[in-house]
Amino acid sequence: MWKRNSKGKFSICSVLGLVCSLCLIGSGIFCLVKFPSMFHDILQKELTISEGSAAYQAWKKPSIPTKIRFFLFSVKNPQEVVYGGKPHLQEIGPFVFREELERVEDEFRDDGTVSFKTRKVWYPIEEESESMDAMVTSLDVPQFAAAESVRGKWGEYGMSLTLSWRDSLFITRPVRKWLFEGFADSLMSAGAMFAPKTDMPMDKFGWFYGRNGSTWSDGVIRMSTGVLDYNTLGDIVSWKGTNRTQYPGPCGQIKGSATGFLPIDVNRQYIDYFSPDICRSIRFDKTGSWDHNGLPVTRFAVNATATFGNATTNPENVCYNANLAAGVHNSTGCKDEGILPVFVSLPHFLDADPVYLDQFEAGSLNPDPDRHSAAMIMQDNTSIPIQIQMRLQIIMHIRRNVNMGKNFDKLRDTFLPLMWFDADASTTPEIENQVWILVHMVDIVSKVGVGMLAVGILAFLAVVIFISRRFLRGNQMKTEKPVHEKGSPDELEPL
Repeated sequence: MWKRNSKGKFSICSVLGLVCSLCLIGSGIFCLVKFPSMFHDILQKELTISEGSAAYQAWKKPSIPTKIRFFLFSVKNPQEVVYGGKPHLQEIGPFVFREELERVEDEFRDDGTVSFKTRKVWYPIEEESESMDAMVTSLDVPQFAAAESVRGKWGEYGMSLTLSWRDSLFITRPVRKWLFEGFADSLMSAGAMFAPKTDMPMDKFGWFYGRNGSTWSDGVIRMSTGVLDYNTLGDIVSWKGTNRTQYPGPCGQIKGSATGFLPIDVNRQYIDYFSPDICRSIRFDKTGSWDHNGLPVTRFAVNATATFGNATTNPENVCYNANLAAGVHNSTGCKDEGILPVFVSLPHFLDADPVYLDQFEAGSLNPDPDRHSAAMIMQDNTSIPIQIQMRLQIIMHIRRNVNMGKNFDKLRDTFLPLMWFDADASTTPEIENQVWILVHMVDIVSKVGVGMLAVGILAFLAVVIFISRRFLRGNQMKTEKPVHEKGSPDELEPL
């Protein structure tokens, strides 16, 4: 009985050993062969913008902490500038805000696109900011806009009479008025009566007046979700219902990433990011790669000489009205009917032609790549941004107009920077840990697979060897005959 039970237990153990070893071998092969492609497909699906995907949540309401810092330029010698002198500028700031962004009214379409509006809310961080009551002397934009609206037209004489009572082309206001609160002006009220109907508030002037918490500024954007074609993920399709801006030719064609979401491409050489604020895409060129906390990353930065270059430094820019010294982009007509001569550049004219710095008194501007460059750091394997630094400077082109009276007839031709901003979004250690897992998941599973395969093969060999030995021993015992010793009790004759 015991022998039969022993043989049964041996058979069960042998079968279990073989099954377990084969399972380990199969699992190891799956981890090494099938899992990488399966994980890639799952990751790619989760990175597309569709309701329920991981990317959708990050796109809908980004969790990456974002700060925006505003700096204003105060003109220290306003009357000298009015009479033709060089401006002496003083930078005032920073004024720091925490930015919360949400994409609202999103509507998904069957063609693989989604349309949406963007709501931005800014919360002041007082402990990191200068006082919002600081006084800044800057260009009287309502007066300047009124003068520019009639430049070269029959209405110049009438407008010069209207503006003659103003003492200067520059006014002094607290920072809070220049940024968000705005200030009333009779010219704004008069202009609102004749301006086309718009969502932009016209009762006051302030750089961001009426924008905090609103959705009108960026308009309706339509972009590719990547669901039908992953390689088009994030590409802008239309803005405000059209695929063109005010620029002629190829420059007017809307292109680039609408929100910074990009398909995975480890060989990417540049990123085009469409900015509604300047009605064009901004190119970030690859500048270097390295490891950041165990993550392979690549930096892309704005080269002002190329991105904001002229027809000489970048021939593709010729249709952007790029007839100036390199480093400044002509954004006139982006936010109005082409009245205000608005230009943009990197802060302090970083990487621009030196002619721009020569317009000002010594010490007014000090371009510094660490403080004034614009760049993105992207994780190579996932195209997830690790850090985004968007920095731009707003400029007005002031110039002489002898028909507009005392505040305009002696002006020096100057590209006058009024303010610049620094929007910085950086991942937290928690987010980077999650990205690290995504990046190294295939390597981790592959190593586990190698271990399982090795253990499975060894276990399989051990079970086979054990079964073989047991089988050979059993056969040997069957072939052996019993041997009786002489003089055993069975062979003794009775007395």
